[in-house]
Amino acid sequence: MNGSYSYIDIGKEDLLAAKEMLNAGLYNHTARFCQQYVEKVFKECISKHCAAEVDLLLLHSHKLARLAAHCGELKEISFSRTEMAFFRELTDYYFDTNYPGENYFKVSKEEARIAYNETLQFQADYEEILCNKKSEQH
Repeated sequence: MNGSYSYIDIGKEDLLAAKEMLNAGLYNHTARFCQQYVEKVFKECISKHCAAEVDLLLLHSHKLARLAAHCGELKEISFSRTEMAFFRELTDYYFDTNYPGENYFKVSKEEARIAYNETLQFQADYEEILCNKKSEQH
């Protein structure tokens, strides 16, 4: 096993997988891989800027709004209500498209396309800011 991968390295692979799943018509997988990319960006931020003992539980969370709030505090970013709603929607996709049960649902092509495009916008807006150390900020 190679331990040289970071959260963001794996997250970028998730984003590539999301694109492939969208093209293949596997929309639930598209949505989940989008969620995984955003989650890993937040976890990269937390792992670079926090004491491991304090934030170990956060690194086990899949709830993007919770991770976003913590990263926002660390990097002095105020995510918009629209962005926070997007994070909650991706979290729902992570749980409700992955496991059978009363909350299970199928993501439509349009929903998958929107999730993917919004994830690309998140990448453009926040990946660099969240994944760089504090001393590297502009």
